[in-house]
Order: sequence, then C-alpha cells, then structure tokens
Amino acid sequence: MWRVVFTGERPHYENVALDRIMLDLRGEGKIPNTIRFLKFKPECVLIGFHQAVEQEVRLEYVEREGIQVGRRITGGGAIYFDETQIGWEIIADRESVGGGNFEEITAKICRGIARGLRKLGIPAQFRPRNDIEVDGRKISGTGGVFEGNAFLYQGTLLMDFNVERMLKSLQIPVEKLTSKGIKAAEDRVEWVKRYLGYLPSDEKIFSALLEGLKEELGIEYNWGHLTPEEESLLEKNKEYYRSEDWVFHIRRAPHQMQSLYGIYRCPGGTFRVSVRVDLERNILQQVNINGDFFVNPRRLVYDLEAYLKHTPLQDVKTKVEEFFSQRQWEGLNLTVNDFVEAILFPIRKAEGLQLGIDKKKLNNIIASIGDGLIENLRKAKVMLLPYCAKPRWCDYRHLDDCGECGGCTVGDAYRLAYQKGMIPITITSFELLRDTLLWCARNGYTYIGHCCYEFFEKRYEIFQRAAQEGAKGVLLDIVGTTCYSLGVEEEEKAYHGEFTVELDLLKEELYKTLKVKEDVWEKPKRQSRTFDFSPYFRDFVPTYYKKPKAVPSPEEDRTRTAVQEEVFLGEATIEDRIVSSSEALATLADWIKRAERPTLVVGPLLVWDWGEEELRQKAEALRTLIEKIPHLKVKVLPDYRPKLGKYDPSVEMDPPNPHQCVLHDRNDLTLLVGVHCYRTDFVIRLLRKHTPTRVVTLCGLYGHPTAHLSVSFTDAEKLYYLSRLL
Repeated sequence: MWRVVFTGERPHYENVALDRIMLDLRGEGKIPNTIRFLKFKPECVLIGFHQAVEQEVRLEYVEREGIQVGRRITGGGAIYFDETQIGWEIIADRESVGGGNFEEITAKICRGIARGLRKLGIPAQFRPRNDIEVDGRKISGTGGVFEGNAFLYQGTLLMDFNVERMLKSLQIPVEKLTSKGIKAAEDRVEWVKRYLGYLPSDEKIFSALLEGLKEELGIEYNWGHLTPEEESLLEKNKEYYRSEDWVFHIRRAPHQMQSLYGIYRCPGGTFRVSVRVDLERNILQQVNINGDFFVNPRRLVYDLEAYLKHTPLQDVKTKVEEFFSQRQWEGLNLTVNDFVEAILFPIRKAEGLQLGIDKKKLNNIIASIGDGLIENLRKAKVMLLPYCAKPRWCDYRHLDDCGECGGCTVGDAYRLAYQKGMIPITITSFELLRDTLLWCARNGYTYIGHCCYEFFEKRYEIFQRAAQEGAKGVLLDIVGTTCYSLGVEEEEKAYHGEFTVELDLLKEELYKTLKVKEDVWEKPKRQSRTFDFSPYFRDFVPTYYKKPKAVPSPEEDRTRTAVQEEVFLGEATIEDRIVSSSEALATLADWIKRAERPTLVVGPLLVWDWGEEELRQKAEALRTLIEKIPHLKVKVLPDYRPKLGKYDPSVEMDPPNPHQCVLHDRNDLTLLVGVHCYRTDFVIRLLRKHTPTRVVTLCGLYGHPTAHLSVSFTDAEKLYYLSRLL
C-alpha cells in the first residue's frame, strides 16, 4: 500500500530538504513508497543539481522582486515556481513501478500523470525526453534522481502561470518566433486555468493524478502524514538547503588564463564545460561540468571530473570512454560520446595558440564546429557578419552588403574577406542565417561567423544541422552589450531588426585566425547598379520616404536556392495542398473578388527599377493587375530598415512589424509581391500569428508553403493571367 501526503505550502528549502530526507529514508526502508504533493510559498526559482545559479538566474531581477533562489537534488533545468503551481513527487523503489532503467521509469510515471490530466478534460500526452504536453504545449516538466534501488521522481503542474515573470527570472533567451517574446513563450506552454477556463480545487487535481498513477502503475494508496522521523530530520536539516554552501555550491567558471569554456547540446540536454589546461605541456589540469541533464548516480559527474585530472590532452577521449566502461550508470537520452564531445569542445580552442592568439583570449573563440579549428579556418570560404555590428546611421545596416567606408569593424572584415578570397555576407535576420548555413552546406563551404555565446547556445540546433549536412565552421565572440544581456524586450527587438545598440567584431582575433589563409584578393566585380523608383510604383511611395544609399537588390535572394529542396513543393500550394498554378490563380481571383479590404504589398524587387527586363515586365504586369481591382489597397515595402514608429501604416509596411499595417486597415487579404524570400518567410509568420488576414505570396522563386496560398516562379505571364481572371 502506497502512502499519499500533501505537505502544504512551504519555502523552497523545506521542500528540497524533504526531498533529500524522504529519498534517504525510502532507501533505508524506513518509509513506504510515497506520492507527495507540495506547493511553494514564497515564489522561487529552483535550479537543477548540476547547474550554476549565475548562469541560470537573473539575480538582479529576482533580488529586486523578492523571488527566492534554491537548488534541487534532481538534475535538469531551472524552474520558476509561483504560489499556484502544484508539485508532485514519487519516492519509491524500482520494483514497485515494474523495474526498468531511468528512461523506462520516466515514461511510466509521465504516462500516469498524463492519464490523470485527461480525467480532468485536459488531453495530455508524454513527450520524451521528460515533458508532459497538451497539443504540443508543455504543461508539466519532470525529472528525477536514482540512488541504488530507490528513486525520487518529481514534476510540476502549471496551474495559472505568469510567463512574463518566469522569463524575467531565468537566464533563458526568448524564442523569437512572433512579434512579442512573451507571447511566443506563452505559445509553448499550457496551464490548467487557461485550458479549462477555470481553476479546479487542489483536491480535484490530487484525485485525478492519483487515479492516473494508480491505473498506469497498478498501485493502491491511502492518504497519510509525515512520520515523526521525517518531521525531526526536516527541522534539523532545512537551514542547510537555504545556505550558500548548498545553493551556490556550483559556480560559474571564471574566464581566466588557461581556463577554456564551451557549450555543447545534445538530445539529453545542455552541457556547460570549463577546463583548465596547462597549455605548455598539453595537460588537462581540471574540468568542471554543469548543465541541464539527468544522470544516475548523481555523483557520476564529480567522479568523472576527478578521474580526468592531469590527463594529457591527446588521451582525454580514451580516458572518458575508459571511465564509463568501468561503471554502472544511467543517463536520460545521454551517451558516452556526448560526454566526450562536451569535454573536447572547449579543449579544441587551444589550437588558437598556434595562430598567435593570446591564451587569455582563447575564449573569444566560441566554437569550432565539425572539425578542428585550424582545419576549418584553412577551408573557410564564407564570412558571416551580424547586422548589429554596423552603425545605426549606416544605410547598409539592414542589407547584405557593405559600403566599406571605414566607419566600423564590419568594413574591415569585408576587406579582409576579399583579401582571403572569401564571400562576406551580412546576416540581417534569423531566416537569412538559416538559409545561408544551408547554402554553405549545399556548396560544401566552411564559414567563419560572429555572434555572442547566448545566441550560439539558443540557436545551437541550426549550426549542428548545417554541420550534419556539410557546413563546418568557426564562431567568434563579439564585443559590447548584447540584446540578451539587456533583457527580453531588447532581445525581441534584435529579432525584428530594431536593436539599436552597436556591437564590434573582435578584429585582432579575426586577423590572427585568418593568417592560415593565403592572400588572393578576390574581390568580386559587382555590377554597378544605379537605382531609382520604378515608374510603375513611384506614385505609391510616400512623400516622406528618403531614398537610402543602398537597398536590397535581387542578388540578396541567392541563398534561397539552399533550401529549395525543402520548401519547393510544386507550381503552387493552397494551405497544405499542392496544386497547379492555374488552379491557385483561379482561387486567388475568387478570394480577391470576395475580399472586403484586400491589400497588395510591393517589395524592393519591384518598387525599384533594377534595369532588368524581366523585372520591368513583371512590374508592368503587376500595375495592370492593380488597375483591374478598384478596391485593392497598395502599400510599399521599399527596404527593410525599421521605421521605429515613424511611418504611415496606411501606405507603407514596417519590416519588423508587418502586422501593424494590416491591422491598421483591417485587411482581410494580403498579397506579397517583390519581397525577398527570407523576409517573406518572416512576414508570413507574423501575419498568420497576429492577424486574421489571408496571406498570399506571388513568389519569383520557389514559393512559400507556409502562406495560405503561394505561387512559385511568378512572372509577368502569370500576373496577366490573374488579371484576365478578374
């Protein structure tokens, strides 16, 4: 018979102390298998056992807001607890849940909790590695610790959640997939009150979860209380779990001389590894491993750190494999190779000494991906540069181009790239970075990129995916206050292109890393372009618009070919259906006739006269189409510079906030023509997220299946055909 207890609202250190006490007593056979429900008061942030507070928590914010900080005895990531959340725990022996390894027991328990939530009318499912989700949104995160035959497995149930407070408490970059960072985070989680429309009583929640666990695990239970021994041990030990010795017992490794730092991610979690290396003798003196992962036994990481002390660098891989071959251990979605790669990741930076980089500055190399540092540098063909390193006043800040005026380090980097026979590309959006990395992969190009550590950690998957497809590379750190260090709001601005802080490249390190490449001075002979407004759309350009020195040219769509195999489905798409272009255009004609407030957004490819006959013909055909639709509203998107609120949404689209002009005129149908593909993807995403409008793209290249309707390879002939249908 299992015992069930509800230990009420307690501060974090009492709840954590009880975790330790109950796990120990269960291992000694002094208490029965137990299901525990708990709450936290006051609100707090709890980091995982292997994490460092400074890396996971925004200490300035939580101290100001009175949010307490603690450490769990279980692994995994940092969690924010408000006073509404319900914690649940299982403290038991393996045999009582049918035995099995870490992953098997995790799945059984999570299925039981999900079954209980379904009894409340919430269609929850287990999502490996250790989450419970509702329609793709996380409602309960879980984790555990196994010691011998006993284990403690725990989770949280989001009841009525304050996402903004959570984001500001934790050092987690916001996923920038929508126009508002907080809204984006809300879309990835679910909570009971939002789904059901009301907040059930604690008793109703407890009953449902217990029945789910009973059915899944085949157990019987009775309600009970803490034993006198549990109560006594709690009073004796609780203060330790609020002490700095416990909460801060893992600290951020300082970036000091001979200390190298690296971030490695895998399906089992995130590793943050620092190593101290004797660079003269090539000896690993010390390694510190922390992060978001689950291993059993819990001291495995400490034992590995001790085992690797004073190991020759060339023997590290062998020693790690030897360590694991001699021990019984379990990890949630972890392999021995994950530990090998995580430890070698920072060690590879030591090659920078051969390039003349000062050992104090080796951490300015974020990563060498896919191969050794020097090998990647020798093969480097592409240089990726962040738009935020260009001055705010620069007309090229939001362009994949540079005037090389000498006013910033980006111009120096462009000249160095040409000197070394490389292709420099300014990255102006996440979509452009994604496409460019895949373009590198398709062409077998190795790259040198510039970003901050936080960006690399957040976007690790796209670099890893590109490497798997053939794009290896080196990433260097940047200088200055990044959007991540300024908080959620500035991070969101950076994604939309509105981040106004100017950063700098590490010019000295860049020059030293490229010493391994010969000078070739292969500066491409670009066609000199003079540009003016197209005569077909000049009358739509607002009088306040000031012509910049440079605007996005047709060449900027070149990286679109990198992803054609993934996005190109055929002549046209309507929602998820692949159709002929004639069927799509007929459907579009019907939509236009039925629309009350249709709008057409004309992008830089057609707003400007590029002197290309094909584009001129397309512009003429589009103007003919406009004349055929009297109720069509025309808006222009001449370039991709943020308007920062200084524009008229009735005649122009703001690149970072395209939804604003659609909402302003309540447009129910929006056609995008002449907008660069990487920017079109961004616009579609925001319009579909924040407006009820139907989104249509008449694309000159491979189309956009994420739009409601998209026609590929749209030329003048197809536009004239659409006009005839109207």
